[in-house]
Amino acid sequence: MSKKNGLEATMVPGKSEPTESTPLVPRVGSEDGAGGPSKGDSGGLSVNQTAFLVAGEMVGSGVLALPRALVKTGWVGVPILVLTCLIAAFSGKRLGDCWTIIEGRDPEMRTRKRNPYAIIAEQSLGKFWSVAVSLAMMVTQFGVAVVYLLLAAQIIEQVFMTLAPTVTICIWYLVVVGAMTPLMLFGTPRDFSFLGVIAFFAAVVACILYFIQMMNDVRPFVFRWGIHGFSDFFLAMGIIMFAFGGASTFPTIQNDMTDKTKFNKSLQYGFTAMLALYLPIATAGYAVYGESVGSNFITSLGPSALSLVGNVLMAIHLICAFIILINPVCQELEELYSIPTDSVGYRALARVSIMAGILFIGESIPRFYTILALVGGTTIAFLTFVLPSYCYLNIISQPPREGQQAPEVASWVKYACWQIVVGATLVGVAATYSAISAIFSTAMTTPCYLK
Repeated sequence: MSKKNGLEATMVPGKSEPTESTPLVPRVGSEDGAGGPSKGDSGGLSVNQTAFLVAGEMVGSGVLALPRALVKTGWVGVPILVLTCLIAAFSGKRLGDCWTIIEGRDPEMRTRKRNPYAIIAEQSLGKFWSVAVSLAMMVTQFGVAVVYLLLAAQIIEQVFMTLAPTVTICIWYLVVVGAMTPLMLFGTPRDFSFLGVIAFFAAVVACILYFIQMMNDVRPFVFRWGIHGFSDFFLAMGIIMFAFGGASTFPTIQNDMTDKTKFNKSLQYGFTAMLALYLPIATAGYAVYGESVGSNFITSLGPSALSLVGNVLMAIHLICAFIILINPVCQELEELYSIPTDSVGYRALARVSIMAGILFIGESIPRFYTILALVGGTTIAFLTFVLPSYCYLNIISQPPREGQQAPEVASWVKYACWQIVVGATLVGVAATYSAISAIFSTAMTTPCYLK
């Protein structure tokens, strides 16, 4: 690894070292932006491919849990949902700007990195924060990956309920994990950009089918809307934050773009698409089923061909999104153990070990809703809402290097960053408290391996 900060991947022998003239935008056919040829490299992700990856990784669990979240917030949750989307997109833009500034200052950063978020934290805040980011990313992505596979197993169990009524979710989870293990061997987001497209469109069609089914389930005067207190409200806030909590993968995805400076455009497309899916499903689910809507709202849908096909498509989405989400964890672990990018054997061993951990946690976890709120209030609040703005504020305050100019930033942007840092911290603490209270106030389910 580079001696500069201990985080970067080792430079490939035979390739020219980056210099001040190295372009920020790698040329097509270049692996590292330094002009060296790379056989079979298309030059990175396009704006649209990146947008699909951004949206595709997040819409699954969020869209399934949001109707129940509105139950706990009431109709005020709708504007909160929109505001959270805007803040998450704003924070993602700040994270992308951080990487652009770092590349502009240091030519060595104009190569593909396996852990760009940790590099951003080190460059802006110091070594301690880079370690904190690495740990938080691994905990977040690992936890979310477990939940995605649990949800996929739950959906598959419902799909095959009539054909295999005795096969429990414990068995289906084992099957899903086994089937996903070979797909873990994808290297970086460039190697599976097609999964973002599949994940996104599978979720879109599934949501359309779910919405039609909910309209078919409308019955007059059967829904009930209750009043919920502080704990329930912030438990729902943790879910809403989770629904937009994909920032920990943004630097990794941005780092694989052909033109990294256009990352903001991809964010705009991705978050607009997510909001267009979230709002109809969340509001319709709350309006139609009221207090009776399940933590995974598809369990409240009436049985029909629409819900069956929707479930199949949502399972496909969750499986594809899992690959996108878990990839940064794989790259972080490989960086931690200095595994070369061309070492297929060691990379496979590291990734299979991750799947073994996912299998164990998934077979032990009792339920997913409160865990989503806990992750949303802790590591996602930290990585998606607090840290991007805080890193940005610190990195723009650093003195420019010789011959370079300090970035010009509008006063309202700085003010908004500070507001997000303070507000997200307070909401995250309250959501964490509510989630922990909910976890320990109900009976824990027996792990699968003890049944």
